[in-house]
Amino acid sequence: MTEFHEHIPEPAVQEEVTAEELSFVDRHAIHPLLFAFVSLVFIFLLYQVGGGLLTFLVTGAVSITRENVWTMRWLTLIGQMCFILLPTLLLARLFAARLSGVFQFRVPGIRESILALIALFSLQRVFEAYMYFQELVPLPDLLRDLIGPIKKLFEELTKVLIRADSPVELLAVILVVAVVPAIVEELLFRGLIQKIFERLMSPIVSAILAGTIFGLYHMNPFEVVPLIGLGVFFGLLRYRSQSLLLPMSAHFLNNLMAVLASHYGLNDENLLSAAQTTVDIPATLFELVVFAALFFLSFVAYLRLTHDVSRRIR
Repeated sequence: MTEFHEHIPEPAVQEEVTAEELSFVDRHAIHPLLFAFVSLVFIFLLYQVGGGLLTFLVTGAVSITRENVWTMRWLTLIGQMCFILLPTLLLARLFAARLSGVFQFRVPGIRESILALIALFSLQRVFEAYMYFQELVPLPDLLRDLIGPIKKLFEELTKVLIRADSPVELLAVILVVAVVPAIVEELLFRGLIQKIFERLMSPIVSAILAGTIFGLYHMNPFEVVPLIGLGVFFGLLRYRSQSLLLPMSAHFLNNLMAVLASHYGLNDENLLSAAQTTVDIPATLFELVVFAALFFLSFVAYLRLTHDVSRRIR
């Protein structure tokens, strides 16, 4: 960058920037936080209302059953592509003069990827232990009676959506639940939204804020803490790697393991099953401590390894 300025006079550089490099947001002096807020609300309403309307027009229903699950899956995929991906690309083009200024795709190194994978696996186990202890928290009868049916509905809808009775159906589930969300949601949250926040905030604060919005965006109050935690983790991966490839890969693997665990019935024998008794509390607490330590060590090693990456690439 220094050599570039040495060879080109400053006035010429300034003229080029003002004439060609200013985005729609810059030309109209739109505040980044306002643009982020409008973008999030616009995509949320578009996906929820547009996707819901599309589903109702095609199926005449809004709930998932085994009879309409194939249709619902493909409508979900179409909704993600049309109502999240395309608007995200359009909004990114309004925010930056070039899409490469929002979406970076540096290929991470092998050691970097391995450390991120170990950290992801450890974090998953930490959140599974957290969910186990969350189940043990006593609730007032009135609140339990109110929340219980809603939680059961969430669980049943998820089971129907990711259930696969054949290898072909399993591949379709992986595509809809793991592949497409990993690409689409990372482009939106770790690409567009986190990049907007970085205009005004530090990269770490931007990652935390974008990750928190990511968790809330899923509208699942029963898993909001793990969702926010994963969102922040993905955001830190994006910041330190200066690339969307690593958070996309981590997002995909996280969803893939959930699908495979459900498909092969691993959840039924999991330590975190709600049917377990308090006898398992010491073992689960030990598991929580071990995997929390493993996450800390692996992620600190990852941060040290990528110390210079975020400074070299901008």
